[in-house]
Amino acid sequence: MKTKTDAGGKTSQKKNCSVRKTKIGGQAVLEGVMMRGSSSMALACRDETGVIRMDTTRLPAHKPWYRKVPFIRGIVNLIVSLISGTKIIGKSAEVMVEEVDVKGDGSGMGWMMFVSTLLGIVLALALFILAPTYATQGIFNLAGISTESLDWAWLKSLLEGIFKILILVGYMSVISCMKEIRRVFMYHGAEHKTIACYEAGLDLTVENVKKCSRYHDRCGTSFIVFVVVLSVVLMMVLDVVCAACGWTLFLEKNNWWLRTLLKIALLPVVAGISYEMLMLLARSNFILFRPLKWLGKQFQKLTTREPDNGMCEVAIAAFNKVLEMDADPNVEEEHFPAPVSLDEFRNVLIERHSDLTACVKGDVDWLLCVILHIKKEDLNNPNVKIPFGWLVRLDKMSERLASGEPWQYVVGATEFMSRTYALDQNVLIPRMETELVCEQLLKEIPDKARLLDLCCGSGVLGITAACAKNCSVTLADVSKEALKVARFNAKLNKVNVKIVNSDMFCSINGKFDVIVCNPPYVERDVIDALDDSVKNYEPRLALDGGKDGLDFYRILAQDVPAHLVRGGTVVLEIGYNQGEAVTALMCDKFDVQVTKDYGGNDRIVVARLK
Repeated sequence: MKTKTDAGGKTSQKKNCSVRKTKIGGQAVLEGVMMRGSSSMALACRDETGVIRMDTTRLPAHKPWYRKVPFIRGIVNLIVSLISGTKIIGKSAEVMVEEVDVKGDGSGMGWMMFVSTLLGIVLALALFILAPTYATQGIFNLAGISTESLDWAWLKSLLEGIFKILILVGYMSVISCMKEIRRVFMYHGAEHKTIACYEAGLDLTVENVKKCSRYHDRCGTSFIVFVVVLSVVLMMVLDVVCAACGWTLFLEKNNWWLRTLLKIALLPVVAGISYEMLMLLARSNFILFRPLKWLGKQFQKLTTREPDNGMCEVAIAAFNKVLEMDADPNVEEEHFPAPVSLDEFRNVLIERHSDLTACVKGDVDWLLCVILHIKKEDLNNPNVKIPFGWLVRLDKMSERLASGEPWQYVVGATEFMSRTYALDQNVLIPRMETELVCEQLLKEIPDKARLLDLCCGSGVLGITAACAKNCSVTLADVSKEALKVARFNAKLNKVNVKIVNSDMFCSINGKFDVIVCNPPYVERDVIDALDDSVKNYEPRLALDGGKDGLDFYRILAQDVPAHLVRGGTVVLEIGYNQGEAVTALMCDKFDVQVTKDYGGNDRIVVARLK
């Protein structure tokens, strides 16, 4: 055994510290890592329950001749990598799935991946070919130099190259700020560290992997850098040659499109040369190669991040599986579970959610639409396929339901007045009684009215009014977290509303034609006696109405007149036993009418300013 002290002063041990070279390479995907060996490929992804799922494939024993010929193989491998990489990302999406295949033939996800890839190629051409061309044109114009000048042809190519690199750095920096992309870059780091750990002769443990470098000579990021650098050098050479020979065709301003086509046509050549360079640099540490290696590693700082322990475990699992399959041709393939039909999924849903067994079929179907993000008409499609990732998600949801959490919070949505609204534990779950309040509210709103939804919570009252009436709506709440939900629901229902963070009327300016409010009205001492699903999960801030439950109605009675136009109306939801008390608070300045709910309890107060 040998010992080695790292930069942090820690001592680690190596077994036979000989370097082990490997041809295994990888790709970071959604919540996982793919590793590819000489005869096998393994995709490992961690699902929402924390389990590492594995999908493995046997690769052809022999590569076709065109994948072995130098320079040609680089072009072929680039195309193959784009196609296979897209498929692998689609496969990983089955674990963390958000969309359901409503056609049942897999074309939905495949079509989206194809369109995304095509748009990515178009964007890349625009960013890295057209944008540098126009930027260089602008620099030359400012300097008073003609882009057709033969003396400055080399400078034109150099500036275009500099802009390409700046755009590449800027693009990578911007997308790395996105949460999902940042996690992919962390998995990218785990992939590199795992390969580096193996090549260093260390045991593949999380502790050893974490200590290894997240930079690798065969990384695709280095390949991209080589493509950019080589394309710059190649265009500089061509421009100088054209200028020396008097060939101005590709240098003339009006022929910019011809120059663009030339750059696109040269991409396969550049890709072929870059691939050979990448393979050469990976095998050699010759001093003249080190600047290029250094450049590639600097860019890898943008596309890799330090992974957590769980990500390292996923990368190790994929790498070990490829090692096993490459060493033993008898190891069988394993795949993610196949998608299930909608009927099978519905049966599993009812079986695992005991509270749904008493529900009517319509309730279960509505819940399916919310969970799966599909339309009601898709429920009758026998070809609808549900990826197994939803079954994994269903297990997690079942645990939350079993703990007593309301299903509206579990699925993150509810239906109110035939519209879908998002919910979380920062807002109350709208009840049927609140729909009665909304029905009364819609009757009270005149055309082009100004409406204030005070204590708005999820915004269901104000947003429903904005959808149904020609009115201007302001949503106000003391909770910033509740307002985030309300803002999302406004976008979800495609309405424009004003959002105000306000403790009752403290930050409210102006007057309104109608004010609606569903304030906290539960007596403080009663809250602990409420059902567990309410007191343990719904926000106490939205429940606590003070000692007698009337604190907020006193504020409303005092402050509403200053914010209501003459003859304006306020619509309030009240507790089942608060009709007389609220009427007494407001009768001096308002004409008050109390309406009962379906259970015969006081529920709605409509008060018109005298």
